[in-house]
Amino acid sequence: MRKVNENELENPKAVYLPHHAVVREDKETTKVRIVFDASSKGTNNVSLNDDLLVGPKLQQDLRHILMRWRRHKVCIVADIVKMYRMVRVADEDTDFQRIVWRFSSDESQPIQHYKLLRLTFGTACAPYLAVKCLQRLAELEESKYPLAAKLTRQDFYMDDLITGAETEDEVMNIYNEMNELLRSGGFELQKWNSNSETVLQKIRKTEKTGQEQEKGSDSIKLNKSIKVLGVSWNRDADSFEYMLKLPEPTDSISKRQVLSDVARLYDPLGWIAPVIVLAKILIQKLWQSGLEWVDRLTEDLLSEWLAYRRGLVDLTQLKLPRWYNATQNSKIELHVFSDASKSAFAAAVYVRVIDECNQVHVHLLTAKTKVAPIEKEISIPRLELCGSTLAAKLISEVSQVMEIPKEDLYGWTDSTIVLAWLKGGSSRWTTFVSNRVSTILNIMEYEQWGHVSSETNPADCASRGMQPHELLQNSLWWNGPQWLSEPNIESDGTKVEDTHEEERVKALTVLSKIDEEKFIWTRFSSLSRMLRVLSYCRRILNLKIPETERAKLTKFVTVEETNETLLCCVKEVQRREYESEIKQLKTRGCVPKKSNLRTLCPFLDEKGTLRVQGRIAQSDACYDTKHPIIMPAKDHLTKLIIVDAHHQTMHGGPQIMLNFLRAKFRIIHAKEQVKKVYRECVICLRYTTKKTTPFMGLLPEARLKPSKPFRSTGVDYCGPINIRFSLGRGAKSYKGYICLFVCMVTRAVHLEAVTDLTAKGFIAAFRRFTARRGHCQDLYSDNGTNFVGADREMRDMFNSAKSSLTEEIASLLTLERTTWHFIPPHSPNFGGLWESGVRSTKTHLRKVVGNSTLTYEEMSTVLAQVEACLNSRPISVLSDDPSDPLPLTPGHFLVGEPLLNLADDDYTKFNVQGLDRWRLTQKIVNDFWNRWYKEYLVNLNQRYKWNTKSVEPEIGDIVILKEDNLPPAKWLLGKIILKHTGPDNITRVVSVKCKSGVFKRPVSKICVITK
Repeated sequence: MRKVNENELENPKAVYLPHHAVVREDKETTKVRIVFDASSKGTNNVSLNDDLLVGPKLQQDLRHILMRWRRHKVCIVADIVKMYRMVRVADEDTDFQRIVWRFSSDESQPIQHYKLLRLTFGTACAPYLAVKCLQRLAELEESKYPLAAKLTRQDFYMDDLITGAETEDEVMNIYNEMNELLRSGGFELQKWNSNSETVLQKIRKTEKTGQEQEKGSDSIKLNKSIKVLGVSWNRDADSFEYMLKLPEPTDSISKRQVLSDVARLYDPLGWIAPVIVLAKILIQKLWQSGLEWVDRLTEDLLSEWLAYRRGLVDLTQLKLPRWYNATQNSKIELHVFSDASKSAFAAAVYVRVIDECNQVHVHLLTAKTKVAPIEKEISIPRLELCGSTLAAKLISEVSQVMEIPKEDLYGWTDSTIVLAWLKGGSSRWTTFVSNRVSTILNIMEYEQWGHVSSETNPADCASRGMQPHELLQNSLWWNGPQWLSEPNIESDGTKVEDTHEEERVKALTVLSKIDEEKFIWTRFSSLSRMLRVLSYCRRILNLKIPETERAKLTKFVTVEETNETLLCCVKEVQRREYESEIKQLKTRGCVPKKSNLRTLCPFLDEKGTLRVQGRIAQSDACYDTKHPIIMPAKDHLTKLIIVDAHHQTMHGGPQIMLNFLRAKFRIIHAKEQVKKVYRECVICLRYTTKKTTPFMGLLPEARLKPSKPFRSTGVDYCGPINIRFSLGRGAKSYKGYICLFVCMVTRAVHLEAVTDLTAKGFIAAFRRFTARRGHCQDLYSDNGTNFVGADREMRDMFNSAKSSLTEEIASLLTLERTTWHFIPPHSPNFGGLWESGVRSTKTHLRKVVGNSTLTYEEMSTVLAQVEACLNSRPISVLSDDPSDPLPLTPGHFLVGEPLLNLADDDYTKFNVQGLDRWRLTQKIVNDFWNRWYKEYLVNLNQRYKWNTKSVEPEIGDIVILKEDNLPPAKWLLGKIILKHTGPDNITRVVSVKCKSGVFKRPVSKICVITK
């Protein structure tokens, strides 16, 4: 600890811990310990431990460490010297651990303030932090000390090390590694002890020098009997002993004193379970008696307790071998026994070891008991099943700790009913039995269970209880039945017969399913057709009409007949949906208070139709408008009425439909139902559905990699334009077109005038283009008929020429052949580069040519000038700084400068060598490409629109194909059968199957109707 400076005394966050001394005379090293009370509450009624977190459990269970310890032939134990004092607390947290201290008993001496720098015993987080530091040290040093790191994680309980090995050399290796590992973290082990005298001598010899250097060192503990995790262990006999110290009984024994004495019976592994279960049963009797904590026991309970208490002294004679004769080459099995009585049920696990000489050793490993519930009496077979469930869970825990495979687990019970329940599976029995049978069979198979007689069942000792002197002489409890020690275990031959006890009652239920009444109008999709058909049906069924009246019936149904038919259908719907409201209207004249129709003040007219009372009864409106008919929201007849209103209003919108319907009907939640019908109308969807805008896609690879201008080219047509045959008056004109070629990399433009849109005209233009611009490797275009035809004709021409040319030329044409790429049909956004060039070309032509008609030569001249203008426009960002270089243009990649610039100085008059001129030219070209990377390519990275991802259509969706040249009424209806995803896995093109075939369309040209 460190004294607090005066300037630190007034820290408002400081916490002072009360402390006192605890004297333990039984301790050999530290008899006086200082205990700090971090749970003491301050003036704010909050203690330090209230704000500290305990932390998760890091260490192994105490029971598991003891189980593993018994497996080692040579064992060793030790503990860490002042473990908490070896862990330093962060400086910013030490103010939470302040104390006050006076070095003299003289009260006149000043009180001094100190803050503890190390981990403090009594704080809630101390155990977690100490163990975490130890485990963290093992992680850091695992590469150097792998064995010690493993044992640190699994064989340490707080500061106690309990481990071992099969040989003494292995134990010394553990000793050396463990010391080196812990010393690297500032920890020191002490109180070494072992069942091997050889190991102890080696430890004494190793630490002799250390003890000479540091007097008072206590690294070796020589006592014969020591405490190991609270259990007494005699190292000479290598056996466990039971130590018990009970206070002298008082004259008046209460329930509190009984519980206090029972709590002193420390038995973590259940070795004396038959004795402790008697105490559990007695405590249960105390609760049933209704005694208070300080009430004196009744005579019968007092005599029973005193007799039990006197017998506990015999437990000090208990000797239990620590090692159960297991080696690395031994075969180890686990056998669990279960039993139950009317008072308790129990389970005991035995380890059966078969050594190299085929000798069998059986030892008690662990046991558990539970008293039977007293609130609800449970039958003995059910208690036996609870005991088997406890046994299955216990052997599962032990097998995981000792790493015993499932095949070597065996269960035994003396209840044939329990075995019959296990044999029948879990689904056959009642819930209580089924749940426990399922738990048992999830741990062990039925074939791993066997029957044992009650006389040879060691769990019977724990379920009924035994006095201590009886338990000490009971070999059945300590070593299991005699047949378990035989080399071969034979079943007792008891046949497990089927049982009907706790069998689930199988009730055969015949369900008479009554289909919901479906009215006839649910078969119709049109209100007018339904009314016409039902009106004819009513004519046929109405047989009471006299012959004279029948003669007056017309061939077609009348308006009165359809109105009566509609009212009959409406009343039937109202009878089904508003049965309680109609019934109360007839009896009380009002609807129930919780009815949804209460605000409408409904009433029944003279024909029994449910209508709205309303507040406009004195108006001049018709009867149906003043008192509209009430209709439910989700009935099929309501839908037919709304659909008919939609058709009557010439496919009007929701507001028009509502006004039309309210003249006669009051539909509950009418807006929602009307909008739903409106959205389901296919005809209206053609005109109102908005197109889908997909997320802007990635640029094609041809636009992102430097290459020779026009190596990758996009092509498109624009026009038509009028071209004169000749100059002079009366000269006729014809339609011509402009063929635009645009470089995918540099955006350079090449314009050709063509006389028609045929494939031959395009081939001629393409040849002129390649003759002046060089070979075109990849050509991109839309699906124009002239382009598709030209592609087919060029392929045929190549194949025919291929046979007449020599092999070398044919190979060259194969290598340099132009590959044609078509964008999806009706997808101009896929060809935005040439669409932009077409627009720019049209802008110049409109302003320059206007309404003039030019000859072919004049048009070619104008197009060449427009081409020069387009190739001189900047493709990089313009700068206002005059010192910056001129912006980059497509002309820089074609001729080294913008095409519209004034002529530069003639540098040929200077005496420059040819090689230097070539290098200068190459440097200029490389500079252009470097600027293309830095000034042009980076500006293509941003998405200025279509930057929001929308919901993609799915296969099977019903869609409408939008056509720009057709009215919506003629748009095709189809179903998506295939999705074409792009490089970024986003669908922008789909294949749609229509009545006339399969079409490939972009997502922006379809409208999804239904999914």
